[in-house]
Amino acid sequence: MYNPSDTIVAISSPTNDHRVIVRISGIKAVEIINHIFTPHISGESQIFSGKILNLDCIVYLFRHPHSYTGDDLAEIHIWANQAVTEVLMEKLLALGARPAQAGEFTARAYLNGKIDLAQAEAVNEVITSSNTFQLAAAENLLAGHLGRTKEKISSSILDCLSRLEAGLDFSTEDIEHTNKICHSERSPEKFLRISRGEESLSSSDQTLRSAQGDSFDITYELEQVITQLKDLLAGSVRCESTIDLPAVGIAGAPNAGKSTLLNKLLGRQRSIVSHQRKTTRDVLTGELVLNNCRCVVFDCAGLITKPENILDELAQTAAIEALRNAMVVIFCVDITKSDLDEDLEIRQLVNPGKLIPVATKTDLSSEKHISKLNSLFGFDFLPISAQTGIGIDNLKSQIAENIITLTSGQNKEGIALTSRHRQAITAATADMETAIDELKAGNDEVAAMMLRTAHNQLSNIEQHNVDEQILDRIFSRFCIGK
Repeated sequence: MYNPSDTIVAISSPTNDHRVIVRISGIKAVEIINHIFTPHISGESQIFSGKILNLDCIVYLFRHPHSYTGDDLAEIHIWANQAVTEVLMEKLLALGARPAQAGEFTARAYLNGKIDLAQAEAVNEVITSSNTFQLAAAENLLAGHLGRTKEKISSSILDCLSRLEAGLDFSTEDIEHTNKICHSERSPEKFLRISRGEESLSSSDQTLRSAQGDSFDITYELEQVITQLKDLLAGSVRCESTIDLPAVGIAGAPNAGKSTLLNKLLGRQRSIVSHQRKTTRDVLTGELVLNNCRCVVFDCAGLITKPENILDELAQTAAIEALRNAMVVIFCVDITKSDLDEDLEIRQLVNPGKLIPVATKTDLSSEKHISKLNSLFGFDFLPISAQTGIGIDNLKSQIAENIITLTSGQNKEGIALTSRHRQAITAATADMETAIDELKAGNDEVAAMMLRTAHNQLSNIEQHNVDEQILDRIFSRFCIGK
């Protein structure tokens, strides 16, 4: 586990960036900086220009407790190569700092009360988000939207619990049970309509409500809270999908134009193109930047129905496994082929739920061939030509649309939720549903116990007393220097 008394240091900039950012945080941060930085840092100023290792640099200083971590924190911005950076890191370590562990800067912010646990997790999701909707959802999480939503819901649960327990604790006093109407022989559905203003109270109900006050329908209020929790889950973005870039596979028979298409999408010669069948044997990948998202696109061996040798079998196994794990599959059919029986069989190997059917080499055919393909396969094929660029922009748009739909549900205002958040919300929902059942059965003490459990489940989202193993697991997903 992290030692908060240590002074930690790490490179927090990308390895390919010309500007190197070295972050140092802890009680000795200013002292260490002063040993290698000219001029000497003093006062409360935040930005200093000077030299380190005889190179121009800028030092940004953030004093305790007004820093990201809550400790003294300094950032060295220097324009240097890898060799100079390594010398700088060696000097900082020799002066008493130690290398930061993955996520340790954010962990300190959490441990020092600067952010809650949900916001700490959001930092990693901002870094790893692969499309603009995931980024927006992660930023909502970082801004504390989940914490504020959870507080409102928890407050509603506590309100219901306090009214329910009042009836239990003071049963000998002149306090009517707050959910008495729900226990009566009257229909609970009737009182849901009353609460919504869809139906009027009878004279006897008015008398009972007057004795109880206005808070007579705990069941209805709990159902409203359950609806809010379910809406939160439905409108959320799964953070786990942001850990790795979405994979987009290119599938089809040998010589369907897959390698040419990969090169065209990537804008460079990544795959060998040849008229000879079975040229591609391995899985070849490249990163593709699209509007609003990024993905990894890969080409693999052409799919065949009858492998001829061990190499064919190995290539086929690798291709099918890669396509099985792909989020989106581009299914290529050579529109110039006269016999498509092989392609019809190959299509069965690809999950049609995430399929983009494309007709390749359309620069060599006519529109009537597209109609034939659509009729034969039962899909609307996108005509493309990797040679001339026909349809490539439309293909990229379809890829992006599929990825965004599958990873974020097209919810631009959602909150990024980790599996830990979803588990807590799901458990709390189940506990409240059980509480409602117990209320209707007249088991008030059991209902109260289930509401307390539901409240504790939601408290797990941002609580500050979390098991060390849980913290280690959360922050181990972070980059060094974050």
